Amino acid sequence: MPLFPFEEAVVKTAFTALSQASFLKPIAIFFGSILPWIIVIWFLVKISRIKSFKLRFYYFAVASLGSIIARGIITRAIHTFYYFPRPFELFEMSPIIPRALTSSLPSGHMAFLIPIVLTFVLMRKKQGYVALTLVVLAGFARVIAGLHWPTDILAGLIVGAIGFLVAKLLIPKKLSADLPENIEIDEIGHLV
Repeated sequence: MPLFPFEEAVVKTAFTALSQASFLKPIAIFFGSILPWIIVIWFLVKISRIKSFKLRFYYFAVASLGSIIARGIITRAIHTFYYFPRPFELFEMSPIIPRALTSSLPSGHMAFLIPIVLTFVLMRKKQGYVALTLVVLAGFARVIAGLHWPTDILAGLIVGAIGFLVAKLLIPKKLSADLPENIEIDEIGHLV
């Protein structure tokens, strides 16, 4: 069930419109299912091009640990103790993007992706902000596809940010001792 009354009307209207506009379904499927994996691959390619092993390891560790904390621990704990039905369940419709019947709050996709794109922002600000924008679009696509309520996406963003911050606090900066703070590097590890 949605946390706010307006969410039900917004999601039902968007989901119904998308269900009737067959040309929009592939776009929603791309943004909601495929785009997140493209972002992860983009991130991994950028990390692999960093010449400094310590710096590469630091970024990978922050992103990985942040995603594990956010998706694997916090989101799973919430899903274990609270069940929030997905919109397609409430409206008794078939989802546009196939999904198992698990709790919708918070969005596991957002909780997983946000630590990755926030690490991307640390690595490459401009490309990181592009990746962050794409992740938000993926969340929006999952809302109009009937998989999530807007508050699920917002909660996933918050949980992901918490996971990122905890990971950043837990992983020592000594791992990235190759660079002083606030110095930007290019995609192959050179100082900008």
